[in-house]
Amino acid sequence: MAEIRAESTVSGVGEPKGSNVSLQPWRYLEGEQLVDVHIFTLQRETAVSPRTGKTRDCVHIASANWVNVIPLTASGEVVLVRQWRHGVKEFTLEIPGGLIDVAEEPGEAAAREVREETGYGGDSTVELGMVEPNPAILNNLTYTYLMENCQRLADQQLDAGEDVEVVRAPLSEVPQLIASGAIKHSLVICGFWWLALRRPDLLRLA
Repeated sequence: MAEIRAESTVSGVGEPKGSNVSLQPWRYLEGEQLVDVHIFTLQRETAVSPRTGKTRDCVHIASANWVNVIPLTASGEVVLVRQWRHGVKEFTLEIPGGLIDVAEEPGEAAAREVREETGYGGDSTVELGMVEPNPAILNNLTYTYLMENCQRLADQQLDAGEDVEVVRAPLSEVPQLIASGAIKHSLVICGFWWLALRRPDLLRLA
Protein backbone atom coordinates (compact mmCIF):
# COMPACT_ATOMS: atom_id res chain seq x y z
CA MET A 1 0.00 0.00 0.00
CA ALA A 2 1.29 3.49 -0.85
CA GLU A 3 2.53 5.54 2.10
CA ILE A 4 0.47 8.63 2.96
CA ARG A 5 2.33 11.57 4.45
CA ALA A 6 0.88 14.68 6.11
CA GLU A 7 2.68 18.01 5.76
CA SER A 8 4.24 17.46 9.20
CA THR A 9 3.51 14.71 11.68
CA VAL A 10 4.76 13.42 15.01
CA SER A 11 3.14 10.01 14.74
CA GLY A 12 0.40 8.30 12.76
CA VAL A 13 -1.14 9.49 9.51
CA GLY A 14 -2.44 13.02 9.25
CA GLU A 15 -1.82 14.05 12.87
CA PRO A 16 -0.59 17.67 12.80
CA LYS A 17 2.59 18.44 14.72
CA GLY A 18 1.84 20.12 18.03
CA SER A 19 -1.85 19.14 17.96
CA ASN A 20 -3.58 16.95 20.55
CA VAL A 21 -6.34 16.04 18.11
CA SER A 22 -6.78 12.33 17.45
CA LEU A 23 -9.56 11.74 14.94
CA GLN A 24 -12.35 9.44 16.12
CA PRO A 25 -15.58 8.32 14.44
CA TRP A 26 -18.75 10.29 15.03
CA ARG A 27 -21.59 8.60 16.93
CA TYR A 28 -25.16 8.61 15.60
CA LEU A 29 -28.14 8.81 17.94
CA GLU A 30 -31.21 8.75 15.73
CA GLY A 31 -32.33 9.30 12.20
CA GLU A 32 -35.30 9.72 9.93
CA GLN A 33 -36.13 9.58 6.26
CA LEU A 34 -37.12 12.96 4.89
CA VAL A 35 -37.86 12.21 1.23
CA ASP A 36 -38.15 9.11 -0.96
CA VAL A 37 -37.83 9.75 -4.69
CA HIS A 38 -37.43 6.10 -5.75
CA ILE A 39 -33.84 6.29 -7.00
CA PHE A 40 -32.61 7.67 -3.67
CA THR A 41 -33.80 8.84 -0.26
CA LEU A 42 -32.82 11.89 1.77
CA GLN A 43 -31.88 10.96 5.34
CA ARG A 44 -31.36 13.13 8.43
CA GLU A 45 -29.37 11.89 11.45
CA THR A 46 -28.36 13.38 14.79
CA ALA A 47 -24.61 12.94 15.23
CA VAL A 48 -22.32 13.51 18.21
CA SER A 49 -18.93 15.13 17.65
CA PRO A 50 -16.17 13.00 19.25
CA ARG A 51 -14.15 16.19 19.84
CA THR A 52 -16.73 18.51 21.43
CA GLY A 53 -19.47 16.10 22.49
CA LYS A 54 -22.03 18.40 20.88
CA THR A 55 -24.76 17.16 18.57
CA ARG A 56 -25.64 18.36 15.12
CA ASP A 57 -28.08 17.32 12.42
CA CYS A 58 -26.50 15.79 9.33
CA VAL A 59 -28.17 14.95 6.04
CA HIS A 60 -27.08 12.50 3.38
CA ILE A 61 -28.45 10.89 0.24
CA ALA A 62 -28.94 7.12 0.51
CA SER A 63 -28.74 5.29 -2.80
CA ALA A 64 -28.11 1.86 -4.20
CA ASN A 65 -24.61 1.36 -5.58
CA TRP A 66 -23.90 2.41 -9.15
CA VAL A 67 -21.99 0.74 -11.96
CA ASN A 68 -20.21 2.09 -15.04
CA VAL A 69 -18.82 -0.04 -17.83
CA ILE A 70 -16.34 0.64 -20.62
CA PRO A 71 -17.39 -1.41 -23.67
CA LEU A 72 -14.59 -1.91 -26.21
CA THR A 73 -14.94 -3.32 -29.69
CA ALA A 74 -12.38 -5.65 -31.26
CA SER A 75 -11.26 -2.75 -33.45
CA GLY A 76 -10.36 -0.58 -30.46
CA GLU A 77 -13.41 1.66 -30.29
CA VAL A 78 -15.24 2.55 -27.09
CA VAL A 79 -19.03 2.45 -27.12
CA LEU A 80 -20.31 5.68 -25.59
CA VAL A 81 -23.80 7.01 -24.92
CA ARG A 82 -25.06 10.54 -25.43
CA GLN A 83 -28.13 11.59 -23.49
CA TRP A 84 -29.91 14.54 -21.94
CA ARG A 85 -29.17 15.10 -18.24
CA HIS A 86 -31.77 17.04 -16.25
CA GLY A 87 -29.29 18.12 -13.56
CA VAL A 88 -27.09 20.15 -15.91
CA LYS A 89 -29.82 20.52 -18.56
CA GLU A 90 -27.60 19.58 -21.46
CA PHE A 91 -26.43 16.55 -23.42
CA THR A 92 -23.54 14.58 -21.93
CA LEU A 93 -21.19 12.00 -23.41
CA GLU A 94 -20.72 9.04 -21.08
CA ILE A 95 -20.10 5.32 -20.80
CA PRO A 96 -23.10 3.07 -20.08
CA GLY A 97 -24.05 2.81 -16.43
CA GLY A 98 -26.77 2.94 -13.83
CA LEU A 99 -28.15 1.61 -10.57
CA ILE A 100 -27.32 -1.90 -9.39
CA ASP A 101 -30.59 -3.72 -8.76
CA VAL A 102 -31.37 -5.47 -5.48
CA ALA A 103 -29.66 -8.90 -5.31
CA GLU A 104 -27.76 -8.11 -8.54
CA GLU A 105 -23.98 -8.47 -8.71
CA PRO A 106 -22.11 -5.40 -10.02
CA GLY A 107 -20.69 -7.34 -12.97
CA GLU A 108 -24.17 -8.53 -13.93
CA ALA A 109 -25.46 -4.97 -13.72
CA ALA A 110 -22.62 -3.79 -15.95
CA ALA A 111 -23.51 -6.29 -18.69
CA ARG A 112 -27.21 -5.42 -18.34
CA GLU A 113 -26.59 -1.69 -18.66
CA VAL A 114 -24.53 -2.19 -21.82
CA ARG A 115 -27.24 -4.38 -23.30
CA GLU A 116 -30.12 -2.06 -22.39
CA GLU A 117 -28.50 1.27 -23.29
CA THR A 118 -26.61 0.25 -26.43
CA GLY A 119 -27.77 -3.19 -27.62
CA TYR A 120 -24.14 -4.34 -27.44
CA GLY A 121 -22.70 -7.42 -25.79
CA GLY A 122 -19.24 -8.89 -25.43
CA ASP A 123 -16.88 -10.81 -23.19
CA SER A 124 -17.55 -11.27 -19.49
CA THR A 125 -17.19 -8.04 -17.54
CA VAL A 126 -13.99 -7.47 -15.56
CA GLU A 127 -13.90 -5.14 -12.55
CA LEU A 128 -11.41 -2.28 -12.85
CA GLY A 129 -12.02 -0.41 -9.61
CA MET A 130 -14.41 1.31 -7.23
CA VAL A 131 -14.84 4.86 -5.92
CA GLU A 132 -17.02 6.74 -3.44
CA PRO A 133 -18.87 9.27 -5.66
CA ASN A 134 -19.16 11.93 -2.94
CA PRO A 135 -18.67 10.67 0.64
CA ALA A 136 -19.73 14.04 2.08
CA ILE A 137 -23.37 13.55 1.05
CA LEU A 138 -23.67 10.11 -0.59
CA ASN A 139 -23.44 6.69 1.08
CA ASN A 140 -22.93 4.55 -2.02
CA LEU A 141 -20.17 3.21 -4.25
CA THR A 142 -19.55 3.28 -8.00
CA TYR A 143 -17.91 0.28 -9.66
CA THR A 144 -16.24 0.44 -13.07
CA TYR A 145 -16.07 -2.61 -15.33
CA LEU A 146 -14.45 -3.40 -18.66
CA MET A 147 -16.17 -5.40 -21.40
CA GLU A 148 -14.02 -6.31 -24.41
CA ASN A 149 -14.88 -7.59 -27.91
CA CYS A 150 -18.21 -5.82 -27.93
CA GLN A 151 -20.53 -5.92 -30.91
CA ARG A 152 -24.11 -4.91 -31.64
CA LEU A 153 -26.39 -7.85 -30.82
CA ALA A 154 -29.86 -6.37 -30.40
CA ASP A 155 -31.91 -3.20 -30.23
CA GLN A 156 -31.69 -0.89 -27.26
CA GLN A 157 -34.04 -1.57 -24.34
CA LEU A 158 -34.68 1.92 -23.03
CA ASP A 159 -36.96 3.04 -20.24
CA ALA A 160 -39.78 5.43 -21.06
CA GLY A 161 -37.76 8.38 -19.76
CA GLU A 162 -34.58 7.55 -21.68
CA ASP A 163 -33.43 8.81 -25.07
CA VAL A 164 -29.93 7.49 -25.71
CA GLU A 165 -27.74 7.92 -28.78
CA VAL A 166 -24.97 5.32 -29.21
CA VAL A 167 -21.64 6.86 -30.19
CA ARG A 168 -18.46 4.95 -31.07
CA ALA A 169 -15.05 6.60 -30.82
CA PRO A 170 -11.47 5.32 -30.97
CA LEU A 171 -10.29 4.62 -27.43
CA SER A 172 -7.08 6.51 -28.25
CA GLU A 173 -9.15 9.71 -28.60
CA VAL A 174 -10.54 9.55 -25.04
CA PRO A 175 -7.78 11.71 -23.49
CA GLN A 176 -8.57 14.46 -26.00
CA LEU A 177 -12.32 14.09 -25.43
CA ILE A 178 -11.69 14.64 -21.72
CA ALA A 179 -9.23 17.51 -22.23
CA SER A 180 -11.60 19.30 -24.61
CA GLY A 181 -14.56 19.01 -22.26
CA ALA A 182 -16.53 16.70 -24.53
CA ILE A 183 -16.51 14.23 -21.62
CA LYS A 184 -17.08 16.02 -18.30
CA HIS A 185 -18.88 13.46 -16.15
CA SER A 186 -16.60 12.91 -13.15
CA LEU A 187 -17.42 9.21 -12.71
CA VAL A 188 -16.83 8.57 -16.41
CA ILE A 189 -13.43 10.22 -16.17
CA CYS A 190 -12.73 8.09 -13.07
CA GLY A 191 -13.66 5.03 -15.11
CA PHE A 192 -11.12 5.82 -17.81
CA TRP A 193 -8.52 6.53 -15.10
CA TRP A 194 -9.14 3.02 -13.74
CA LEU A 195 -8.74 1.60 -17.25
CA ALA A 196 -5.42 3.41 -17.75
CA LEU A 197 -4.23 2.20 -14.33
CA ARG A 198 -5.26 -1.44 -14.75
CA ARG A 199 -4.78 -1.83 -18.51
CA PRO A 200 -2.07 0.55 -19.76
CA ASP A 201 -1.84 -1.69 -22.80
CA LEU A 202 -5.25 -0.31 -23.80
CA LEU A 203 -5.15 3.31 -22.66
CA ARG A 204 -2.62 5.88 -21.48
CA LEU A 205 -3.92 9.24 -20.27
CA ALA A 206 -0.58 11.04 -20.46
